[in-house]
Amino acid sequence: MLQAIFYARFHPERGPSVIHQYPPNTIKSSDPISNPPLIVWSEVSSYIIAPYDLCNSPLSICNNGHRILGYPISLEHEDYDRNRFTFNVCLVLDEDEDAKPWEQIVKKIAKFCVALEWEGCVLQHEEDRPGRILSGKEVSSVEGGVQKGRVFMVLERIFEDLNHYGETCTRVDGVKGEDGLYVLNLRLETEKDFAKRTPERVRSLDVPLLVRNLPDPGEWTWDLTLQRMYGFIDGIRHVKKIAELADVEIKLVKRAVKELVYHGRAVLLDVFHFQAIYACTPEVVDFFKDEELQDECRKYIAIQMESEPQKQQDGRKSETNGTEVNVLPSREHIIALYADLQPGLQLQEYCLTHKTQLANIDVRRLITFGLLKGFLRRIHKYAFSSSHPLHLPQRSLSPVLSRRSAGTTQKSFRSGQTATTRSGDDAVREFERAWRKAALTSGWATPPSGPHPSSLSKSQRSADQVRSEEDEKLRSFLDGEHCLDAICVEMGLSEKKVLERLRGYGRSGEVVLFNK
Repeated sequence: MLQAIFYARFHPERGPSVIHQYPPNTIKSSDPISNPPLIVWSEVSSYIIAPYDLCNSPLSICNNGHRILGYPISLEHEDYDRNRFTFNVCLVLDEDEDAKPWEQIVKKIAKFCVALEWEGCVLQHEEDRPGRILSGKEVSSVEGGVQKGRVFMVLERIFEDLNHYGETCTRVDGVKGEDGLYVLNLRLETEKDFAKRTPERVRSLDVPLLVRNLPDPGEWTWDLTLQRMYGFIDGIRHVKKIAELADVEIKLVKRAVKELVYHGRAVLLDVFHFQAIYACTPEVVDFFKDEELQDECRKYIAIQMESEPQKQQDGRKSETNGTEVNVLPSREHIIALYADLQPGLQLQEYCLTHKTQLANIDVRRLITFGLLKGFLRRIHKYAFSSSHPLHLPQRSLSPVLSRRSAGTTQKSFRSGQTATTRSGDDAVREFERAWRKAALTSGWATPPSGPHPSSLSKSQRSADQVRSEEDEKLRSFLDGEHCLDAICVEMGLSEKKVLERLRGYGRSGEVVLFNK
């Protein structure tokens, strides 16, 4: 936890001086006896305002049981006294606290202050204000009112936000309001947090769900992709659907979603539908023991009913606000609901069986809460076809696919590694590459210069052509490695339609469906 933050600089008359500190009296105290400072300034001042040769590099020094992290800066210009302006913005931590997550924070603050000074002379002009008082006290404005200096307000915002939220977005206007707007975005993260939240890849079937509100666009810079897609992120639509609705290339949407997950603003869920199967994980035992988590769940899954305020006779808690009555289910009620989720039981069957118990409960939120907390898992359905190219004997493949398959086998044998699971996007790209390579190497006629047949609208092609192309695309997913959700998203069909295709698709051979 951050103990203090301060801004010091070399004054041409007083030498190393603390200009601003927050909280007050933590670095230089007006009453050292009753309110002693965290550090002894006289012992560290020569290091905080370092010699020129040591400036523009990280600084870490321990004093009085605390660690001071800084990044001393020395700016050289003829307009400064002695032709130099040397300053340092430092963070004070407990000596035994891990300082690594804070090192990039203090470096970024230093670079931000350099920009303020070079482009707007903010640091220099703030000290020129009449009535200025050092060490974090209030600075009188020219108009006669009392206000805090810009730098002090920045330090205060950084301290409070990083300690409470682990992040901050601070804005500073130019000196005269015409020098632009300076924005500082900071986020405190550990390597463990990075590894836990960052997904290896974002798939087309992933459903992003915002778990924290995004800052206002006026305070936080939004890229164009996020501006276009933000309104479609609702925890229901998958990535491909969001890209279609926002009219944005899907790879840009994937990158934006990955950034949101990386910064802890969103999580990725599976597509929610009532043909899905959910089951409890061993962590459900912790949920059954945690009453606070159960109360959080009760508030999250309850449906607000519009009715006249009335007293509940069954002992259940109700929260009344005008005509809205929010009846919370009991803890025993939700424990029983989660305990009845079993492998092999589709959600639609579960809802029909528990129709009475699920009254006034949002089923989607019931499932989502369990997935977010980790005590529910999704069981996916997969399709396997014996006629899939990867599972056919070597001699039955086309020359192009045979060479491709042989090359893959030899490579895996030499490296000693097994083949990795392909995503739906990889399967489509491989199918397109195989088609082009076969056209150029097997004596086929050169493809026409016009658009590929698959790019034409369905009205311009016969129904047989459309069905044949869709069947061929569907066949590429029947390798037992693509879940039915991925097939539905890539094909643009519902699960019911896909299953009908599989039952009536003779070219696919024997198709086996299994759950895992």
